[in-house]
Amino acid sequence: MTNGSRVLLAGDASARPAGLERELTRGGFLVTEAPPAHGDLEPDAVLITLAGSSEAELRAAAAEARPHAPPVVLLIAAGDPDAPAAALAFGADDALAAPIHLPELCARLHARIRDRQCPRGTVREGAVRRALEGLVAEGRMTLRPDEVVLALVRRLARAFDLTSCAFLTVEAGGEARVVAEVGPGSLAPAGETSDDPAEHPQIVEAIRSRRVATAPGGRITALPALADGRVLGVLVIERREAHPGLSPAQIQFAESLAEAAARALKPVNGNGHVHDGTGNGNGAVSASGLRSAPPATEDSLDHRLQEEFERARRYSLSFSLVLMDVGVREAEPGPPALVETADRLRRHLRLPDFVSRYGGGEFAVVLPETGLDGARRSVARMREHLGLDPADAAARDLSFSAGIVTYPHPAVTQADDMFALVEAALARGKAQVGERVGVAD
Repeated sequence: MTNGSRVLLAGDASARPAGLERELTRGGFLVTEAPPAHGDLEPDAVLITLAGSSEAELRAAAAEARPHAPPVVLLIAAGDPDAPAAALAFGADDALAAPIHLPELCARLHARIRDRQCPRGTVREGAVRRALEGLVAEGRMTLRPDEVVLALVRRLARAFDLTSCAFLTVEAGGEARVVAEVGPGSLAPAGETSDDPAEHPQIVEAIRSRRVATAPGGRITALPALADGRVLGVLVIERREAHPGLSPAQIQFAESLAEAAARALKPVNGNGHVHDGTGNGNGAVSASGLRSAPPATEDSLDHRLQEEFERARRYSLSFSLVLMDVGVREAEPGPPALVETADRLRRHLRLPDFVSRYGGGEFAVVLPETGLDGARRSVARMREHLGLDPADAAARDLSFSAGIVTYPHPAVTQADDMFALVEAALARGKAQVGERVGVAD
C-alpha cells in the first residue's frame, strides 16, 4: 500500500543497492526513473546513487538540492565514511555511504519529505500564522467571535473539500460545546450541541495528549487548539470517504486555524468583556476565556433576528426562530425561575445560538444556519435538559409547547414577518397532544 510519496531514482543505476526498488515500494513509495514531463507532478524526493565519492561527484550531485525543491538524498556505493559529511557540506539534504541499511533509508526519506512538506518554525509557517491572526483581529472588529470562527471553519471545509468541519470549545471542567459546524457531520447534527466529549474518543485523546488524534478508519481527525498552556478548543474535520488523507502540510495549516479560532474566542481587553460588533461589551467571560450570554431583552432579540435575516438573505443560508412556552409563570419581571431557565437553555445550546425572554413564561431562540429538522432536534434537546420530556410522567403535568419558523419561508419578506408566523406556530403546538411542537405553514 503506497502513501502517495513519489521518489525519483537518478544517478548511476549500477551503484544502487540490491533490492532498492522493492524496499522502496514496500515502504509505501511510488518509484520512477523518468524525470517529470511538462505538467506532471514533481517527485517528493530525489534519490541519487553514486559509484564513487570524489569531491567532483559529490559536488555535482549535491548541486541538485535547492530550496523549495524536492529533498535530494545521496547513496554512495563507495564505503567512504567521510563521504556523507562532505555531501551534506556541499548542500545535499541527506547522504548515506555503503553498506546501506534499506529500512533506515526509507525512514530517512519519509522524514525528509515530511520536513519539506510540513516545515516547522519556518518563515512560511510564521507568515501563515501572522496572516491568520491579522484576519482574526480584523474580523473581531466587525463580527461576533462565533461568526469569526464560523467563517474560518467554512473556509477550511471548502478549501479541503471536507464532508464536515466543526470547532468545539472546551471548558475547564471538560465540558465541550459546539461553536461552529459546517456540513452534515457525525459530531452534532444541525441545531444540536455536544456537551460530552467522551462520546467522541478522538476528541478525548486530542484534549488528553494535546496532539492530533484520528478516529479508527482515518476519516475523522481532532486537532487541539492550545492557548495559555491548555486546550481551549478542538477542531474536528471529517474528510470524504473517497478522498485520500490530508497531507502533513494541510494538517499543520488546520492546526494554525484551530489556534486562530481559539484566539478569536478570547477576550480582547482586560476588563472581562468581549467585543460584540456593536461597540459594547457583551457578557462576562468564563474561566476558559469564552463569553457567557448576557440577559437578553426583546430589543436585543429584534436586533439579532434582523442580523440573522440579513446574513441568511445575503449568503443564501437558512436559520430558524423558535418560540417556547415552558410553563414557568411568575408575576414579577425577571423572576429567579425564569432567569435560571434562560441560563439552562443557553448552557445547552451552541455558542452562536441566541436566547431571549419573550413574555410570560415564553422564550425565543434564534438558531443560525439551522433548518427545520435541526430546529426540531434542538427543541427536543432543550425540552430534555429542562426535564420536560413528555414521556416522563412527572413532567406531563408541566406545560411545554413550541413553535418553529424557518427562513427561507414564502411568507417572510422581512425579519418582522417571522414573529407572527412563530406565534401562530406556537398556538398550533399548544393545541396538540404529545409533542406539542407547531411549525409555521
